[in-house]
Amino acid sequence: PGNVGRAYGATNTPHMFIIDTKGNIAYNGAIDNNTSIDANKKDVINYVDRALTELTSSKAVSTPKTKPYGCSVKYAR
Repeated sequence: PGNVGRAYGATNTPHMFIIDTKGNIAYNGAIDNNTSIDANKKDVINYVDRALTELTSSKAVSTPKTKPYGCSVKYAR
């Protein structure tokens, strides 16, 4: 149990990974920068949406890594 999470180094839930068409990790980190989970927060950046938009437009991902936040992953031993 937890083989995939361990292989990618997942530390939190959610911890997002986007894999490009060559099989490389194009993005690794948080869904967005809204660590307070405030639905009304202004200036929220959705890193996943932006990375997918950039990748599908044949652009480099402008923010390839961020710090994930949320509950820590508990792996079985």
